[in-house]
Amino acid sequence: MSGTLESLADDVSSMGSDSEINGLALRKTDKYGFLGGSQYSGSLESSIPVDVARQRELKWLEMFSNWDKWLSRRFQKVKLRCRKGIPSSLRAKAWQYLSNSKELLEQNPGKFEELERAPGDPKWLDVIEKDLHRQFPFHEMFAARGGHGQQDLYRILKAYTIYRPDEGYCQAQAPVAAVLLMHMPAEQAFWCLVQICDKYLPGYYSAGLEAIQLDGEIFFALLRRASPLAHRHLRRQRIDPVLYMTEWFMCIFARTLPWASVLRVWDMFFCEGVKIIFRVALVLLRHTLGSVEKLRSCQGMYETMEQLRNLPQQCMQEDFLVHEVTNLPVTEALIERENTAQLKKWRETRGELQYRPSRRLHGSRAIHEERRRQQPPLGPSSSLLSLPGLKSRSSRAAGGTFSPPPPARRASAGPAPGPVVTAEGLHPSLPSPTGNSTPLGSSKEARRQEKERQKQEKERAKERQKQEKEWERQEKERQKWEKEQEKEQQKQEKERQKQEKKGQGRKLSLRRKADAPPAPHDGGDRSSAAEARQDAYF
Repeated sequence: MSGTLESLADDVSSMGSDSEINGLALRKTDKYGFLGGSQYSGSLESSIPVDVARQRELKWLEMFSNWDKWLSRRFQKVKLRCRKGIPSSLRAKAWQYLSNSKELLEQNPGKFEELERAPGDPKWLDVIEKDLHRQFPFHEMFAARGGHGQQDLYRILKAYTIYRPDEGYCQAQAPVAAVLLMHMPAEQAFWCLVQICDKYLPGYYSAGLEAIQLDGEIFFALLRRASPLAHRHLRRQRIDPVLYMTEWFMCIFARTLPWASVLRVWDMFFCEGVKIIFRVALVLLRHTLGSVEKLRSCQGMYETMEQLRNLPQQCMQEDFLVHEVTNLPVTEALIERENTAQLKKWRETRGELQYRPSRRLHGSRAIHEERRRQQPPLGPSSSLLSLPGLKSRSSRAAGGTFSPPPPARRASAGPAPGPVVTAEGLHPSLPSPTGNSTPLGSSKEARRQEKERQKQEKERAKERQKQEKEWERQEKERQKWEKEQEKEQQKQEKERQKQEKKGQGRKLSLRRKADAPPAPHDGGDRSSAAEARQDAYF
């Protein structure tokens, strides 16, 4: 029964869920479906007014109707709306559009069912089955042992091991797939998981975890800029980044943050890519270890790791976290530059990577641009006659076997056929029956789009330069502030040592006075007192 859905279904009963056995059935769930646990939202959170929520839903529906245009021409607006938070009613659809998993699903009809029917590797299936009950046990979808949530999770993870046999299964994939299952059906969640593993976080879940180790070095280099004090403390304590950031990055903070913050981070992650994960981690470390006062309680490695396991609640709150993340100037260009530097160091010290994943794409726009390069759309200047199916007929026409136009076209008076018309950017098409030698499509639209694209590239370059200058300015101010803090701390330490020395001098003088005998009243007493002091001295 090991590694089969039947073994999971055997545990299902009408009253046999974990939540009911543990007495959680009497408790109400929060608005996210949690029955309890650390991610249970007990207090009432600030909710968006109904009219504002409805307006946001209408805006997202309008974007869905012209998605390609919004991604290519108005991506900054899409990014802003993702940062504000995707409406909960449209979150599943938005994640699929942002990750392009919707198109992947449409291109592979029946593939998920085919993978589901295929026999999997028993080695992976046993591990998957053992991990199912560990995924969000306090959520109503996964609380029942062998329930529908756990069965769907098993189906997704098994299908992925068959779809990517070179990667197999990694335990960090289970919470990621579980979060997707909370919002969409199993098949849609599977293709969304494929995009996360292939496009957003390539190599994270492969054997050896080399990609996450490399990103750990990148993160530590970025931490030196974002919070030199935290960077210096972790380096002094010899705490490797992999010890604390592995679960953050591989689970996309699904097991670390409050659930409202998790959803906001995922909204931004699907839009902007892995830089959001780096920013969130930098914000958490800056507000946990980024000041002298906070480091006083983290004198050793054990205390520091305990502090990183119990992050301050204030820095994890939804509004505060999103504000800090959006204002942190960590760009894709900066991450790629650090990636190049750290990869060079890796090769010098450890040799070549054993696993070479595909190129990482930074968010939905990069995925959209890659898709356009692989499948260039038929533009307004493209002639149907230049398609591959009609190209051969064009070559036959050039050899003298061209069939005449239809009778109605031939009977109409018109100018003689002109030279061969060439559709812009494509192969030559058939001679134009109307004799018009101009391209069938206008090139003005193409030139306008090219100018628009160049303009957007210049704006993005200016924005990156502006962010980097702001980063350098903030770093200089932070270093100046830290130097002042260190000077103040040294001054206080010197003052404290001075006071201690004074205190010790006073104690010594008092002790000497207490040990000294009383002054004699006559000469005999003085001589005896002098002899006594001499004996005591020697």
